[in-house]
Amino acid sequence: MSNLGRRGEVWFAEIKGKRRPVLIVSHHNVVVELDRVIANITSQQPRNKYDVVLEYWKEVGLDKPSVVRCSKINTIHYRELLFKIGNLHEHDLKRVMETIRNYFS
Repeated sequence: MSNLGRRGEVWFAEIKGKRRPVLIVSHHNVVVELDRVIANITSQQPRNKYDVVLEYWKEVGLDKPSVVRCSKINTIHYRELLFKIGNLHEHDLKRVMETIRNYFS
């Protein structure tokens, strides 16, 4: 299995012809070998309770204050991951994963 994209990593990915930051949310042991489950990251303002404002966005390597859209979960092929930006701080990752669980419950 490819080591590209493990839970908690932030990557730039090719999405609809644009480079965008994404958060890998799938666990590497349960995801299909070639696919990764991702949540979109944006510099836009939060829109609802399923948007998690990152407290440690600078530490990850993002240029601007950012939000993870936990209601925008997608699957991409690992080859669409262009390059790793960094690892999400554990505090932010815990909040994101709790929000995703709440969204789907």
